[in-house]
Amino acid sequence: MTLGSLGAGHMGSAILRAALDAGIYKPEAVYISSPIPAELEAFSLAGCPVSQSNLDTVRGADMILLAVRPAQVETVLKEIAPLADGKCIISICAGVTVSKIKSLLPSAAHVLRVMPNLPLAYGLGATVMAAPFGVPDKFTSAAKALFECGGIVEVLDEKHINAATALGGSGVAYFFRMAGVMSDWAEKNGITSSAALRIVSQTMAGAAKMLTLSDKDPLDLANSVAVPGGTTEAAFKAFDRENFDGALKSGMEACKNRGIQLVPPA
Repeated sequence: MTLGSLGAGHMGSAILRAALDAGIYKPEAVYISSPIPAELEAFSLAGCPVSQSNLDTVRGADMILLAVRPAQVETVLKEIAPLADGKCIISICAGVTVSKIKSLLPSAAHVLRVMPNLPLAYGLGATVMAAPFGVPDKFTSAAKALFECGGIVEVLDEKHINAATALGGSGVAYFFRMAGVMSDWAEKNGITSSAALRIVSQTMAGAAKMLTLSDKDPLDLANSVAVPGGTTEAAFKAFDRENFDGALKSGMEACKNRGIQLVPPA
């Protein structure tokens, strides 16, 4: 089976590099198109067939990543529709439903909806995949293997994809923002920027490892650090006064709702 990608931006290129690095596809079996030549250069040097024409990619590939902006989906799918019979389109476009994609393609085309996140580029991705009824196993299995090159894959009903986007796809940015706030505070308290970033990133990495390996839930782990009368408990009380938990949940709800609004249903 050959792989294609319509688009080679940050997320699309991360998926392709993970697949190539893992060796599950040879470069000559990975077709890539983008209107931006700079996005194609490294893949061309690696031996992948590249083009500025989406039609070239669809002709060559059996399974095709739809890695464009949600606003571009309709234009791109109408362009490739005449060549999409029997192909599998894997959409990583936030908010775009399977029914919307299928409405723009011939009935013999298959569609998978996937939401990865950027740590996939480092082998630490968390990808959610919705596999609608009727998609051949050869495609669902190949798609799962593709994303497992860059981390874990959870298969969920499509109705949960927007919530999963708020959790994983956009969730990466929440941690970056928190790290920025913590580092900025540390600098104002006399710690150098470089030292602050090292401490914050290692603390986040260590916390993630503990959460992965522990049999305790996140609240139990937090409370095990926040001993009564201690420094962490003092921080938690300040968080409660500022409604930290409520603000985070409100942001995630807004993220989920924006995913629903991005593209109207078919």
